[in-house]
Amino acid sequence: MASPKDTTTISRSLSNQLDLSGIGDKSLAGVIGDSPSHYSKSPRIWNAAFQHLGLNAVYLPFDVAEDRLGDLLNALRGYESFLGANVTVPHKLAVMSFLDSIDVGAQRIQAVNTIVKASDGKLIGYNTDGEGFVDSVLKRQPDRRASFVSSLKAMNVLLIGAGGSARAVAFHLSDEMVGGKLLLCNRTREHAASLAREIQKTGKDALAISEEELSLWAPNVGLIVNSTTKGQGGIRRMSNGTATLLEPYSALAPAHPPVFAATEVDRTNFQDRWRKAASADIESNNQASIKLAESIPSATGFYDLVYHPEESPFLRHGRATGHPTMNGKAMIINQAALAFCKRICQAELRDRAIDTPETYDEILEVMYSAWESRHS
Repeated sequence: MASPKDTTTISRSLSNQLDLSGIGDKSLAGVIGDSPSHYSKSPRIWNAAFQHLGLNAVYLPFDVAEDRLGDLLNALRGYESFLGANVTVPHKLAVMSFLDSIDVGAQRIQAVNTIVKASDGKLIGYNTDGEGFVDSVLKRQPDRRASFVSSLKAMNVLLIGAGGSARAVAFHLSDEMVGGKLLLCNRTREHAASLAREIQKTGKDALAISEEELSLWAPNVGLIVNSTTKGQGGIRRMSNGTATLLEPYSALAPAHPPVFAATEVDRTNFQDRWRKAASADIESNNQASIKLAESIPSATGFYDLVYHPEESPFLRHGRATGHPTMNGKAMIINQAALAFCKRICQAELRDRAIDTPETYDEILEVMYSAWESRHS
């Protein structure tokens, strides 16, 4: 029988190899996704926060396929010193099936991005994405002179996407948009319509639109938010055994990326072969995107939840046409600070009598500094 401190059962569930040398007697936390070890800065910013407060803990990336997600959660539940984890694409919805309970806020959103191991050993799901997004937009960030948006009241906002992150953003955005309309656009319109109906049930004004209607609505909003994976770096592996890339695409226009068998990914020149197959579609997408960006008033903000790369085609087209832009770094850091201070490490901060707004501000600053540091 495995020891409750044994990481072997955790490692068996993962597709990446954990660096076990630094765990020792430390408590364990991490980020769960399909491939966070390839791009996520969460380990960097969380480990900096642990170090800043002198917490004996380490934060690691957990790359896991959907069919091994349950095995990983069971292994983490049984690990004696597991504190909790963040959840990223594409597991924010699927992970809910393997938790012992879900917080009311996460239930409303139907997505979990934060898991806490309670004192009784149960795993509880929360969501800090929506609050982190709103904070990143309305509050001045350490790397900016002013907030990205002064107010969301009476503003029309276009949200592109209808997945887990989009749901979190949509509910929290609509809470702030008194007198404004939330426009929801998704490749599959029915998914946007379903989310719009849920928002409407809360008494807020929401409308689903198709990608073909983007050119009609985008020029009439004060903020455009991309919550899709269009523009995100890295190879996207699908559950049906295929793989593709989305980095060259803008969220402002339809995309039809070619898909290859996932077994092709490990062959040489996969990305070159993919780009050759996708070149016409990328050109069509980018031309439509820049044309639409030119028709949107320059005061309209372009916000992309994508942060890898730092400037997606959506943001590049926004900047090139004179719009203020912001990538997903601010949201990631704000949701992380909330998850750190208000969820995963809250009990420890209370025990040390430092569960205060001042500590939260400190952690936010530390995480911003660590994000930019090349030595963290």
